[in-house]
Amino acid sequence: MGINRSEAVVLRARKVRETSKIVVFFTKRFGKVSAMAKGSLRPKSKFGSSLEILTHSLIIYYAKENRNVHTLSHSETLNPFSEVKGDFAKLAYASAAVEILERFAPPEEPNEDLFDHVILTLREFDAAKREELDVILASYLLKMLHLVGYGPSLSTCVKCGKDIGDGIVRFGLLSGGVLCKSCIDRDINAIDLDADVLELMRTFEKKTVKQIRKKPAPVETSRGACDILTAFVRMVMGEGARVKSLEFLERIRES
Repeated sequence: MGINRSEAVVLRARKVRETSKIVVFFTKRFGKVSAMAKGSLRPKSKFGSSLEILTHSLIIYYAKENRNVHTLSHSETLNPFSEVKGDFAKLAYASAAVEILERFAPPEEPNEDLFDHVILTLREFDAAKREELDVILASYLLKMLHLVGYGPSLSTCVKCGKDIGDGIVRFGLLSGGVLCKSCIDRDINAIDLDADVLELMRTFEKKTVKQIRKKPAPVETSRGACDILTAFVRMVMGEGARVKSLEFLERIRES
């Protein structure tokens, strides 16, 4: 049994006993980790609020060899992201971001770049105006997809390899990238892709979301990029896969 210490983001938690719960973390040093937090549901738990979803915490846990669930020893809050948790819309967007992360991150495979990306994104959500939430989520999703090996092709046709010009372009959800005019019928799951949306998505690959927020795109363009990328995320996860927080986000958008 080893003792592991790492920064972590709380992704999810579920009650397993009257006073305890299992918490799923995405850690900087060890990747996605599940740990039993004994006594965490007691009124005066030593863990305090550090195990709330979306919290950036420092954790120490006992790693059990050949076990999927370890034992949490210590957790302290580094950043509670209070603005996110106190705003209904921000909470919806950030919850979608971490639920998708949990689906894509394999257990106990470190990815420090992805961890840093998640923390940066939560900070941006914390500081954002409501009209900036779509562009933050879209930027997050595209970079996350690249970091886990599913990044879509945005500069050349994913089917024939030709550079994409200014003509008709579609996004192939099944193919995983843009389709040129000659190939737009070669993916039955292709969807229309506006030129401004494509330009914004390419910008995500070159700039940080903080830089993008300084010169924001129109809200409809940001929403378009977000819709394309969430559709692609669903395709990658597989037919029938549900992301409950994303479904909730889409409902509140329509209300």
